[in-house]
Amino acid sequence: MAIAGGHRVSASYPISGLSQEEVFAALLEVWRFPEWACGLERVSVLGGSREVRPDTALSFALNAAGIHHEVESTITVVDPPRTLQWRYTKGAAGTGGLTVEGEGKEAVRVTFTTNYVVEPRWLDRIAGRPFFRRAANDLLRRSLRRFGLYLRGDLPQRSSSP
Repeated sequence: MAIAGGHRVSASYPISGLSQEEVFAALLEVWRFPEWACGLERVSVLGGSREVRPDTALSFALNAAGIHHEVESTITVVDPPRTLQWRYTKGAAGTGGLTVEGEGKEAVRVTFTTNYVVEPRWLDRIAGRPFFRRAANDLLRRSLRRFGLYLRGDLPQRSSSP
């Protein structure tokens, strides 16, 4: 579903040596996303449980291009081993999702897609600028590559510099 005036970001990355089930199981560990996702400082599952299912509320602390922002979302679809979807409920409006598709024997493709409007409006205007759009797309592509390395245990330690 597209949002009028929204910002659409999408990236895809192949991962070999793992099954759809293994990759999807790692995506359900949302609290671990900051270990591999660029620009993501913290993810919390709200409500006391770590189980990710429809109606699970999540909180994200983002830091991209020097801008800190908090976003909350609610999981709308969990369809193992293929689809995880959400809608933004605070800090942004819109939807997002991750899909895991088989690409042959022990190879999958992970795709992240989101369509959003940032709240407040002044921040959305910044998010719509070409520089920020390119930075967001780059962060997403790098994050998916890092996710593949993370799953294989080959992820180098991040430097502490910005």
